[in-house]
Amino acid sequence: MPSDLILPRETIHTLRKPPCVVLLVDDRPFIAEAVQRLLADEADIGFHYCADPFKALEMAEKIDPTVILLDVLMPELDGFTLCRFIRAHPRTRDTPVIMLSGSAEPLTKARAFTAGANDFIVKLPDKIELIARVRYHSSAFVNKREREKAGFALRTSQAKTDELYLEMAKLSNHDLLTGLINRYAFEERCGEMWSLATRNNIPISLLMMDLDNFKSFNEQYGFPKGDESIKATTQVLRQKIRRLPDILARFSDEKFTALLPATQHEGAAHIAELVRSGVESLEIPHPKSEVARHLTISLGVASGMPMRGTNIEELLKLSEDCLNRSKILGRNRCLAARLSDY
Repeated sequence: MPSDLILPRETIHTLRKPPCVVLLVDDRPFIAEAVQRLLADEADIGFHYCADPFKALEMAEKIDPTVILLDVLMPELDGFTLCRFIRAHPRTRDTPVIMLSGSAEPLTKARAFTAGANDFIVKLPDKIELIARVRYHSSAFVNKREREKAGFALRTSQAKTDELYLEMAKLSNHDLLTGLINRYAFEERCGEMWSLATRNNIPISLLMMDLDNFKSFNEQYGFPKGDESIKATTQVLRQKIRRLPDILARFSDEKFTALLPATQHEGAAHIAELVRSGVESLEIPHPKSEVARHLTISLGVASGMPMRGTNIEELLKLSEDCLNRSKILGRNRCLAARLSDY
């Protein structure tokens, strides 16, 4: 290859896109030739020419200009009208437009800016002025576009971070095995519900539930089988405690709890019995149980009318007491009590 071979300027542009990409739209080729000569020595400016204003938008989509030089007077489609089309097109609506005119009439300039032009030059312009204006508008446009890209990337990153945070929060508030909320989330929500019930004079009931002799079940069958039994029990709970306001949680290993807003004492005791019989009907073998030959559950039920100056801890404690008494009395049973009785 000869050492003095010089690639055509258009070829260089395809190898490395210059920072400034100029599209001239003018129906007179000699104007295009003159403008190209003015820009020819600037390595950072790529020049493209479109003689047909009706094809200008198509060409703009193809080359993605950073500046459009637009002649005012063209047959069939003048520069003012084309500028409005450029501003209406989603790909070029923000691209800087410099209008070129042989007239410096204030009315012509006003029409250009009204149509959406960013700048106005009387042609043929001085070389230094043209280059300065092209670089200024191109740089402002590229910087704006980069800021928008960075902003979009930041918003996307923030959205992913928020999504991850919510997922982590969900995991931290939920039991992985059952999908139920854990003890800490339950107690927080109970406090909120207690305050709401206090303000609106709504009764609340609370169930505390414990699988009977579950430690010996795990010792005999192993933890995988124990996890399966926990999941099966959870399904029973979801079936029997399914109202929208009810709050169901896994309190500890084999212990569950449920808050039942707007539920009177008798209704809570009925639901507790449904849960007890539901677990029993699973007929999960448990030879080492002190109660039956299958897995069973004991329940404590506490009900009350929240009043100012009280808190959910009183209901939690009463339900725990009822659960302990049900175990003492032989397990696989429900014991219920009202706060007003204590």
